[in-house]
Amino acid sequence: MSDVSEEIKVINNMEIHTDHVLVSVNPKIFPMEIIRGASYIVTDEAYVVISGNPNEEIIVELRPKKNQDLETLGREFNNELLNYYVYVDQSKRNRSLREMIMKRAVLTNVKTESPVKEEGEKNE
Repeated sequence: MSDVSEEIKVINNMEIHTDHVLVSVNPKIFPMEIIRGASYIVTDEAYVVISGNPNEEIIVELRPKKNQDLETLGREFNNELLNYYVYVDQSKRNRSLREMIMKRAVLTNVKTESPVKEEGEKNE
């Protein structure tokens, strides 16, 4: 039986292994909705496994689909967390404005049923 020790490099919230990177995410900062959204965004580049306790710590395992630098993959995931967080935050803030614009657009396109007067008709 051979003892294979793996060198693990720890950088900020990432553990970089030989074939994957584990990213630790604080769910009090990034809710599960954000973690899932950021995970989905990187599925083109990596296989993603989400585990952990949603009240304490979420671990996101990223295994690249192609030969890719693991530190870069982990950092890109961290960027996507922030990117998706800001997107969702802005979307919530702008919700009432979007709804108002949609209502106005719908009401603007509603045709009123007023008879069209032909040339030569007199107003009564």
